[in-house]
Amino acid sequence: MIKDFSGYKILVVDDIPANVLLLKMMLEQSGFGVLTAQGAEEAFSRLEEEQVDLILMDVLMPGVDGFELAKQLKEHSDYQEIPIIFLTALNTSTDVIKGFQLGGDDFVSKPFNKEELLVRIRYQLNLLEAKRTIKRQTAELEKTIAGRDALYSVIAHDLRVPMSSMKMILNVLAIKA
Repeated sequence: MIKDFSGYKILVVDDIPANVLLLKMMLEQSGFGVLTAQGAEEAFSRLEEEQVDLILMDVLMPGVDGFELAKQLKEHSDYQEIPIIFLTALNTSTDVIKGFQLGGDDFVSKPFNKEELLVRIRYQLNLLEAKRTIKRQTAELEKTIAGRDALYSVIAHDLRVPMSSMKMILNVLAIKA
């Protein structure tokens, strides 16, 4: 479980500057790196500039709303692994279900409890780190297996050569006898 979250960056996407400022201050006080965007277009610009570990976004925004932005992010290969937490005034079960169906990883209703939001953020970052560890270990394991297979191939070849030589000698002896 991660204890130091200072190396993680969170992108806050909300069209209301006061919300962005509040979240930015709260997250920075908790040790997170924070980037901000006030809409979908700015969010994509931020994502092109820097790698983020989590996106915290509102749903109700003018133009492209948070649901559509989440859908676009999950369809983009560079961003589909980034966890998304919806932080929104919407709280009906239909909205929550839609958020999860479009790729959201969590859903927090406004007004939110600061400690609850921080726990949910840390939880998602722990999951993200576990996924990264699994990917890294899988790659290492595949590399090890490939090396083992190459070694077995060499061993099999090296064992066949003397056996073939002995077989030829026995064949020669059998013909002379």
